[in-house]
Amino acid sequence: MATSYNKDILPLFRPQDVQCMSRARVLLDQAQWMLDPAGDVRFADHANARLVGEKLADKSMPPDGPWPADHIALYLDWMAGGFAA
Repeated sequence: MATSYNKDILPLFRPQDVQCMSRARVLLDQAQWMLDPAGDVRFADHANARLVGEKLADKSMPPDGPWPADHIALYLDWMAGGFAA
């Protein structure tokens, strides 16, 4: 079964992660924002999700310490699988 944002990824973000990132206009708790297919100057598509993925992978997010490797792998798998809702 495919990895989905609402079922598999969103629960990985703690309330404090959502609150902290919302101040930077990163809306982790809003699937519509995370699943937006639009690109930007850095990413050809799904810029919001790809930016979060980049920050998780380089361990600069969350600010109080990186996710465990299995969480990061699941997020990257979700992206590779097509950003399922």
